Amino acid sequence: MRMFKNRRRVLLIGLLILGMSFKVSANEEFYPLSEIKPGMNGKGYTVYSGRKIESFPVQVVGILKGQGSVSNLILIKINWDRPLGIASGMSGSPVFINKKLVGAIGYGFQNADPHYAMVTPIEEMIKLWDEPIVKEEKFHFYRGGLTGYQGVAFSSKPPGESWLWAKPVSTPLFISGFGPRASKYLFSAFQDTCLSSYLLERTETYLENKTLLPLFFGFKSKKDNLTKEKLEPGSAIAVTLVDGDYQVSALGTLTWIENERFLGFGHPFLNRGVVEYGIGGAEIVEIINSNIFPFKIGIALPRTGRVMQDRGAGIAGELRTLPRTIKVLAEVSDDSYQSTKQYEFTVIKDETLLSGLVLAGLVDTIDRTLDRVGPGTAKVELEIKGENIPVIHRENLFYGQDVAVSALKEVGEILQIVMENEFINPDLTEIAIQVQVNPERLSAKLIKVDIPKKEFEPGEKVTLMGKVRPFRGDEIDLPLEVEMPKEAGKWLVMVYGSEFSLLQEDSGEVSGKDIKAMYFDSFSSLDEILKLYLEKPQNNQLIAEILPIEQMGEFGEEADELNQEEEIGEKRKYWTTNTSFYLTGEQQIIIEVVDSVKKSNNGLNKILCENVQKEIDMN
Repeated sequence: MRMFKNRRRVLLIGLLILGMSFKVSANEEFYPLSEIKPGMNGKGYTVYSGRKIESFPVQVVGILKGQGSVSNLILIKINWDRPLGIASGMSGSPVFINKKLVGAIGYGFQNADPHYAMVTPIEEMIKLWDEPIVKEEKFHFYRGGLTGYQGVAFSSKPPGESWLWAKPVSTPLFISGFGPRASKYLFSAFQDTCLSSYLLERTETYLENKTLLPLFFGFKSKKDNLTKEKLEPGSAIAVTLVDGDYQVSALGTLTWIENERFLGFGHPFLNRGVVEYGIGGAEIVEIINSNIFPFKIGIALPRTGRVMQDRGAGIAGELRTLPRTIKVLAEVSDDSYQSTKQYEFTVIKDETLLSGLVLAGLVDTIDRTLDRVGPGTAKVELEIKGENIPVIHRENLFYGQDVAVSALKEVGEILQIVMENEFINPDLTEIAIQVQVNPERLSAKLIKVDIPKKEFEPGEKVTLMGKVRPFRGDEIDLPLEVEMPKEAGKWLVMVYGSEFSLLQEDSGEVSGKDIKAMYFDSFSSLDEILKLYLEKPQNNQLIAEILPIEQMGEFGEEADELNQEEEIGEKRKYWTTNTSFYLTGEQQIIIEVVDSVKKSNNGLNKILCENVQKEIDMN
């Protein structure tokens, strides 16, 4: 398109993106909002197929003025012969009048002709580099408008029938590589966003300001030569959250580019402010018609830049500088087929989205390797690296009726600890996991503990004998040496199989514990929390603890909860012995530690009393 070539690049003076100022003076390539009048004709630009930018005629209907992160919007009507109106994926499509940029298509209507849309003025989009003003967005027509309507509301419901009900043009969220089960964890990452369900597009759930339209496709990003990709106003773009063997990309349109810096969408993507998403071009496969909103289907092209701002007026960032991401490496082995598969993908550095994106991918790696859903025993080795955290390394054994979910429980907990910690902003670089799955149930239950006696000297070492019964197997004796407390008194010896099974029921979720409540209030650093967590015994160990009897109250579940609360923040003393089973079960024994001197004196007093009694009897 000639109109986008050889332009005089004077758009922005003093850019403010993450530390740089970005201010706008009068620009000959922009059409001032103050000069826009109803009845003016112009052209919009977008991609309908492939990468070819096409124009479509538009007419200004009116101007809306309100308050919020965007204080002005331009109401337009698309005048074309095509039956389709505004389509999902057209967010950011630039609109020009007399070859000058007016702004970007950002909003449509729930209760009006789909050929009507609202344009976010370029002057408002430039404010992305200023501190946003967040207020309730409600606009009134002050020049022109649709007959019979008082204004435009952006709330979940308009204030009255005389109001138009606006919503951002939906953004197609293309999801590739994930199986159906993984989608549950993927969608959990967006639980605080306006994520809609395509299957529910006719329901109120979809209609209440949902802005993301998830679409599952098998398309992978094309590995085009980066030098061939040239983005221009009107080009299809893909904002990438996950890339590699799994992909999550949002489809939109580029509004403006200037000195390798760009603006797009015309409305928020996830509205997270300062961000670091990947961005690249996209290839449009087709526009699919729909009763609510038609939508584009596209294929993400390789990332060529990064999104740095995600706010009310759109997205902004720079090209030729790629975002920092977290590499995820997974190796899954299936013992039943003696096969091993490796997976690799990257995720964005977003504290809120990270856990859901990572766990969705990891669940799918196990499901895809096993080609089944069901029980099994999993040996898991996890390693997490970062620039400002110690290397996190954890090995453990898990069994569950859903082996994929069971295998990833500690991954979910550790990520929760790291990402929700109150001490530092973690800069993760790599997450690596090895999962070896055996289809057999390699579990055992502790059924009895034998102890040679009930009274012990302070610090005395004694060997307990735990009897465990493997699933559908014969009993096995497991010796476990412990050291008695050095203080006299009554003590409770707790012997159990897996702390995991003891403290938490299998909820079917990757992360079920309230980790924050358990740990954060008792520590002063992330290192302290991680050290305590990583020193916990493993699920394949027979474990013993010796606790003061006066702290226990009643035994059982209540006692366990009490002990859990009291011991958090203090280093717990364990004695363990390794097994090849995922151990469950618990046994408790009350013992007494007797001071040796007191015991000796009591014995001497007993002898003296017996002798005295004998003399009395003889006389």
